Amino acid sequence: MHDGYLFILGICGSSSGSGPAPAVLDAALAAVPPVKRAAYFGEVLVSDGAPNLVDPLVNPVIADIADAEVLVIVTPLPGGRLPPALGRLAGASLATPAQGRRFIVFVAFGDDSADPFRRLRMNLHNSGAQIVGEIQAPYDCPAEVVIPQVIGLIRQAYQCARTEHPEALPQ
Repeated sequence: MHDGYLFILGICGSSSGSGPAPAVLDAALAAVPPVKRAAYFGEVLVSDGAPNLVDPLVNPVIADIADAEVLVIVTPLPGGRLPPALGRLAGASLATPAQGRRFIVFVAFGDDSADPFRRLRMNLHNSGAQIVGEIQAPYDCPAEVVIPQVIGLIRQAYQCARTEHPEALPQ
């Protein structure tokens, strides 16, 4: 919980406007309860001297995950895999136990039949998280096609968190 409020954290595997993932996360978070935060991992090279792919957002997001009762991950699947920053996030943080039970929604855009969430599922299961739902859509699927489903899954996850923490705000 974050200062007594149920907290929703949305994580997007892309900051690019060319795919549906950021638009889906934006619309879904706008439709749900007020205490939420979003992190967008981009395809931008971060440079502090020599260029590298280490995203400076990973560590702050790891700290936010510890507070989140609802975690929403929306991502493209380049080459059928999680983007590098999400892969690092999976390895670094999702195996750490939350303060309470965590409820998860996965949304992926890609054309491969591979299971990109396998490692995340394993880490989340080991940390006591419950996966409320998953949506896998083709990369070229319009955002408006999946937004209602995503909102429904987030509301379902929020209700699970509300049941787990009836004292939490907002009431």
